Amino acid sequence: MNENEKYLFDLRGYIVVRNALTPEQVRDLSDRLALRVSAMEQRKSEDSSKRKRKKSIYGSDRTRFRDEDDPAWSAPSLLEWGGTYIDLIDIPTIKPYLETLLGNHYRLDHDYIKIDSAKTSPALYLHGGGQGSGGPADLVGPTDGGQCFYRFSNGRFFNGLVSVAFELDTVNPGDGGFACIPGSHKSNFALPEDWRVSSKQQDVPDIVDRVAASAGDAIIFTEACAHGTIPWKGNNQRRTIFYKYCPHAVAWSPCFYNSDLYGDLTESQLAMLMPPSAFGPAKHTRNIWQKAQAEQAELYRLRRESAAKQH
Repeated sequence: MNENEKYLFDLRGYIVVRNALTPEQVRDLSDRLALRVSAMEQRKSEDSSKRKRKKSIYGSDRTRFRDEDDPAWSAPSLLEWGGTYIDLIDIPTIKPYLETLLGNHYRLDHDYIKIDSAKTSPALYLHGGGQGSGGPADLVGPTDGGQCFYRFSNGRFFNGLVSVAFELDTVNPGDGGFACIPGSHKSNFALPEDWRVSSKQQDVPDIVDRVAASAGDAIIFTEACAHGTIPWKGNNQRRTIFYKYCPHAVAWSPCFYNSDLYGDLTESQLAMLMPPSAFGPAKHTRNIWQKAQAEQAELYRLRRESAAKQH
């Protein structure tokens, strides 16, 4: 992270990293997404009880279970899709930025894909801001903002939840997509209510930055910055992958990762998937995580045996 990027992040609360993904990585991510969407639509067509509304978010924001059979503490994840979705955990083009913004020991908190089109894009809902808290009217994390903070002290960045938004499609000026109020991560006042929601692009306040990006670019921003998604007007879709990171002792999601579900992982990736603790990826905390995962594997086995007996 060079000095210009540090200045811009401190000033605005976000930066754009050009060519964070190669064309081959964008293609792999897109192909795996298409396969999953096709499979999900097929399952819905075979199950008349499922709602037919087209889904606009895949993976999980890890705040709720997909269905009643989900395990107790590990909601679905994009990591189950394999390939480049695994590589994104600690992709070399982004990792140095996160080390600068979060320190050497940080963790992946949650992940999801958001798909927008002219037919499905909702209104802009600005959330966050005001020293990390959107206030009691903020429907996304209406707390004291303890998990979404920003400060710079003694030559170091200190952040809570930091998001990396990987764009699979080019977002041209005027299309819509990611937007934020630059500098709001350092605001001492709550977001004005009449700026919070904009149903149409022409209603968006002038103070909001509309961030254009090319396919393969990544937008890194602090969740302490007031941000949201501007209604989409582009001719194509906007497909954005969100991987969201915290210092090891901080958590936003109530669900944790189960590394047994994602195939072979490197030591670096395993460390980033561990549940939150003040000790980070230490040996004794790794042992606790492994024991919890072993117990979950036993639960899976017992469920399978019970289901087989019922049939």
